[in-house]
Amino acid sequence: MRRTAAAALTAALLGGWVAVNAGGTDDGPRPSAAAGAEGGKGRVTTEFGAPQRLGDGTMRVYSQRRGSRPLALGYTFSADTLRDLPEDGDGKLCYDVNGDGTVDRATECVDEVELALDLPKGFQKHVRTPFKWAQLTWDPRGHPPDYYSVPHFDFHFYIQDEAAVRRIRTGPCRGIMNCDDLKTAREPVPERYMPDRYMDMGAVVPQMGNHLMDMDAPEMHGKPFTQTFMYGAYDGEITFYEPMVDKAWIEGLSQGREGGCEPVELPEEWAVSGWYPTKYCLDYRSGTRQYTVSLADFVHRDAS
Repeated sequence: MRRTAAAALTAALLGGWVAVNAGGTDDGPRPSAAAGAEGGKGRVTTEFGAPQRLGDGTMRVYSQRRGSRPLALGYTFSADTLRDLPEDGDGKLCYDVNGDGTVDRATECVDEVELALDLPKGFQKHVRTPFKWAQLTWDPRGHPPDYYSVPHFDFHFYIQDEAAVRRIRTGPCRGIMNCDDLKTAREPVPERYMPDRYMDMGAVVPQMGNHLMDMDAPEMHGKPFTQTFMYGAYDGEITFYEPMVDKAWIEGLSQGREGGCEPVELPEEWAVSGWYPTKYCLDYRSGTRQYTVSLADFVHRDAS
């Protein structure tokens, strides 16, 4: 992973919000790489959403902005969060596929744990962004295709309303999907809104949507999966952005592996006006024992 001058990082999970100067300290929030880029001067405001328990720690969404210009939007969580994680899915997404009157957790449920997370209120109020909420997914055994069959996290940033996502139903079709919703999820995204190297591989999940995969990702060419970036889609529209990261790869950040940022492959045009990220970043702060997974280096795009 390419190292950036300063990746998107935060401090310990603080209540409410804090504003920090661009310098930061080892014990406090540090602005993202975008903080020093074009977009003006002034105070960087770091804000947090409400935390939720996971493992032995907590998970929450954070943001950084200068006024109405976003610098970073991401997840922040303590090292404790990676300990004592659930070994099985939460059993919320199940369907009696064979109609025998019972649900087999091993074959008739989506094997994952989901947390819906709010974006910081100040970010929602002041930043013109397409992102409305976030959903963290913990996959204790991974999922198909086989190269993703390792414990990992899905860090979703949703453009689609949460209520609409919750209406994507379970059912007897592929992926324990409702058959009609599966068809809707695979409606093609217009080419101008679709990054060139991404394809629909049929990876549709209830209460989530379709996953468009990067055909140039290392795992697509025989290398082990460590991290990747996916786009989500439903009914012909891009609905979420998603860094997906191997749990062991995240833990390696606290064991000496360098953090940093990777570029996000962009489409030619956007259906919704607003600020969009051009990078996603991973990092770890030893002083606060905090990990961050974030979107960064935002640019404004007009709908077309």
